[in-house]
Amino acid sequence: MSSDRILKPEDYLEPECVICDKPVGTKQKIQRIPQGRISQRLDELMGKGEYGQAENLLKYWVAEAKANGDQQGEFMVYNEMMGYYRKMGLKEQAYEAINKALELLPTLEYEHTVSGATCYTNAATVYTAFNEPEKALELFRMAEEIYLANMQNNEYKYASLCNNMALAMVQLKQFDEADRSYRRSLEVLQQCPQSELEKAMAWLNIADAIIAKKGVSEESENEIVEYLYNAQLCLDDDSVERDSYYAFVRDKCYPIYEYFQWYSYAEELKERIREINERA
Repeated sequence: MSSDRILKPEDYLEPECVICDKPVGTKQKIQRIPQGRISQRLDELMGKGEYGQAENLLKYWVAEAKANGDQQGEFMVYNEMMGYYRKMGLKEQAYEAINKALELLPTLEYEHTVSGATCYTNAATVYTAFNEPEKALELFRMAEEIYLANMQNNEYKYASLCNNMALAMVQLKQFDEADRSYRRSLEVLQQCPQSELEKAMAWLNIADAIIAKKGVSEESENEIVEYLYNAQLCLDDDSVERDSYYAFVRDKCYPIYEYFQWYSYAEELKERIREINERA
């Protein structure tokens, strides 16, 4: 399972703007789109399953960013589009968003920055989802190099990278490398507050990787019990806020518990999802 925590504007923007406030050839001040409000509204719509409205939101704001000469805003929306179209299973649109975002990297001078690493990670996650792990791994490695050089305050992003990169490794049957990447993700998440849901996904991904490597057998099922239990502890942690992201993660997790015949716990997770959706 890929990590899909809602990305904030600081995930796309450098601490100091690397481009001026005036488009080339004009003295008109750029009117920035409201990135924070866009991300918040997108989260709300996705949480309610209002996918058509979510797509319209993204299309509207990317058009506004273009009209206003706000290339940083364009970049942010294209990154959100990658995630949206990946979740919707729309390959052509997701790939178009990748290309548009990558085209902006040199102009914004983001190629070797944390903003660039976020873009590489988002694009690689799309490629993994559409079964092109070789392309994905190349971009993951580029992002990893940047994060390792800028770890302070980017621990969560690096942990998310490790988790998503391991998914591509599993597709390539690089099981030992995938296991190391998952465990590196868990190690880094220990330093990150409010990361229980990400830890749960990593534990369940380890279980999936073991089954992919060894197949379903009594031995492999016995081996993964510990990881299913570790994930359950994270999912049940009382400190985790019961919000739309909580429901989103549980929606990805309960089928795994059903598959391994933890039916009672799977039903409990589904009931929690229903309660959150009813409150929304």
